[in-house]
Amino acid sequence: EGKAYFFKTTEEFEKMIAQDDLIEYAMYVGNYYGTPRAYVEEQLSLGKNVILEIEIQGALKIKKKFPEAVLIFVTPPSAGELRNRLAGRGTETPEKIAARLSRAAEESKQMDDYDFILVNDEVDRCVEEMHALIQAMHARTENHKTLIEKIKEEMKQF
Repeated sequence: EGKAYFFKTTEEFEKMIAQDDLIEYAMYVGNYYGTPRAYVEEQLSLGKNVILEIEIQGALKIKKKFPEAVLIFVTPPSAGELRNRLAGRGTETPEKIAARLSRAAEESKQMDDYDFILVNDEVDRCVEEMHALIQAMHARTENHKTLIEKIKEEMKQF
């Protein structure tokens, strides 16, 4: 609570929707999920990266509101592996697993809407690749306009 997730009752969540306190939200396999506006804006104002683990509806809403957002689709190496992972958790009923697989099939149709695809076949390597992507995004020229202008100005003396 308060770190990776903020747990709310259905009534609290619906109140947040009504008050526009979420930058995105969706109903996913019978549960509400969303991203609190105040938390994200606070983290961004502190110059921090904000990584959201959200489903595709929410990701596309984020991209519309924050065009500079980078969408990374993390996928298992195969549909069979996804099924095995869901079943291997031992935390969900066969019906919930079927619902999640059905939803994953729908989401796979929009994978091309993402900026990057990461295959999570080995967790440590996937984390390293994600970190490298984030670092590469920081190095983009659009994030260094002031430095670029300074260097251009200094170069005029040569």
